Amino acid sequence: MAVLGERIAQYGDWRQHLARALHACGERLEELEPDDPAIRARIARMVERLANQRITIALVAEFSRGKSELINALFFPDSPERIVPSSAGRTTMCPTEIGYDAARPGSIRLLPIETRARPESLSELRDCLEMWEEFAIPDGDMETLRSALAMVQQTRLVVRRQADALGFHGSEDEELIEVPRWRHAIVNFAHPVLAQGFVLVDTPGLNAIGAEPELTLRLIPESDAVVFVLAADAGVTLSDIEVWRRHISPHHGLGRFVVLNKIDGLWDDLRTEREIDAEIARQVETVSGVLGISTDRIFPVSAQKGLLARVRGDERLLTRSRIGRLEAALASGLVARQQEIIAERLSREFDELVASHRALLLARRRGVMEQVSELEGLRGRNGDRVRHMEALILAERAEFERSLRRLQGLRAVFSRHARAALEVLGGPRMQDCLRDARERMRSSHFSHGLRGAAELMFARVREDLTSADAIAAEIGTLMVAMYREFGEQHGLMLGAPTLFSLRRHQRSLDRIEQGHERHFGGLRLALTGRAALTQRFFETAAAQVSEVHAAATRDLQAWLRTVLAPVEAHVREHQMQLRRRLEAVGRVLEASETLESRIAQVTELHRQVDDRIAFADQVSEPVRSLLRAATVSAELEPA
Repeated sequence: MAVLGERIAQYGDWRQHLARALHACGERLEELEPDDPAIRARIARMVERLANQRITIALVAEFSRGKSELINALFFPDSPERIVPSSAGRTTMCPTEIGYDAARPGSIRLLPIETRARPESLSELRDCLEMWEEFAIPDGDMETLRSALAMVQQTRLVVRRQADALGFHGSEDEELIEVPRWRHAIVNFAHPVLAQGFVLVDTPGLNAIGAEPELTLRLIPESDAVVFVLAADAGVTLSDIEVWRRHISPHHGLGRFVVLNKIDGLWDDLRTEREIDAEIARQVETVSGVLGISTDRIFPVSAQKGLLARVRGDERLLTRSRIGRLEAALASGLVARQQEIIAERLSREFDELVASHRALLLARRRGVMEQVSELEGLRGRNGDRVRHMEALILAERAEFERSLRRLQGLRAVFSRHARAALEVLGGPRMQDCLRDARERMRSSHFSHGLRGAAELMFARVREDLTSADAIAAEIGTLMVAMYREFGEQHGLMLGAPTLFSLRRHQRSLDRIEQGHERHFGGLRLALTGRAALTQRFFETAAAQVSEVHAAATRDLQAWLRTVLAPVEAHVREHQMQLRRRLEAVGRVLEASETLESRIAQVTELHRQVDDRIAFADQVSEPVRSLLRAATVSAELEPA
């Protein structure tokens, strides 16, 4: 198996082991605390986040750069035949997503090009199944898969007016213009690479990228990595430079991989290997200078020879194709890095869960130790001493109940703030914002008016996020005070509350606005013939903004549901400990001869709590070990 395939398989095994470890840990912790629903909810959220994790790779190139062959060589090298059609000329006429969702049957879904005339964005149309044409692909049926992928090459002839409306423009003397038959394709196929959460986005050339806002504003910028394919025999053309500068260079950083394909065109029996290598090195330097990217991010390869070498088992040809260096870079720079990012995020959440649960157990142990100390202090004491002890515990309980009344007041303040934050991020506000922006857009015919509609949308959503973030900060301040007050007054080991911020969503909004402005900026003055395209760009941005708004709301709701859970758990535990202490003293009053047996019972309870603490540490260790392993493996990956 190729290096990349091996690394992807390792990544998949790690995810499966981690999901099982999280499930097991959650079940065992729930056995310890069956009355704490927060444990179950937080573990379930981590497992769901892990299962839904995707690594998206966008492959971008002008036509005839060998992009389809590169996909075959990198991701389907074990197939004796090409999976993605590869031939001279254009092979990808519409953006094509290739992935696997086990919840759906194998198929290819194709969105007709006519939907470009509709106002909805592509992301909205994804859920409109009636708009798509779907063809089944049985599991493991490679021939049907190849036939399905060949559909993305299909075109049709339309009259000039219809072509203009769809964003395609031919020469003045053409009555019929050839356009792609499909606007977008989604392939769902059970393949080992795709089953690990990998999604390949195969993109058409510059003209299609500029005419499809979903690519410009969403699929390419939001991909985890972009593989930009050039051809050694063509060099860097003006259209290549435009694609790079407008759609790739502003994004991704270390997630950019430049592939200089078709180096086999430089192989020449009349030149030595050293001369050929020198020529390839010169081309790499040229590409580096033109694109402004370091040479270690440029990978000269022959995808066709690499695929052929794999099929034939020809190690010499495989080495000469140089495909291995690109695979190693993707394995370490993409797969390992994404695994590390996932592990870091889950580690923070898991550590918070374990720390909260451990603090509760430590509070329980402290309460049991207090019971043992109180009961041992009653040895040889008379009834008055026992009744005095009972009075002290009753006074402590009364003070705690007064604190609970103050807690109820703080909860009321918390509830008001929570409602205010959720109202700011409420769905109706987002709907009103989009409606107002669309009305302003419909009433405008010039670029400044259309730009104003987009600016209105971004400004209002940013204002909502800022307001909600400020309220969340107030809630956080309230929680810090609440945790501190109860901790100091009653010796509760609450630690610090988990604080919340919407800054991550605000940064996402900024990126969307910057991308929209960057691509909208080319549309100046009157937008004759561009109204439909401008509308599509706006609707794509609106869909992205709506998703950011919805994600911010979901995250805020999840935080509000759990931020009080530690306080409530410790309150329940403290109430239980007070009740047990009173019961123990009461039994001593009833029959002094039960003192020793009660001390023995409480001492045994102390031992059980110690066992629970050790058990909780034990069941959490497999998860911690897998999370640590992800970071270590990323550090050990070769550069």
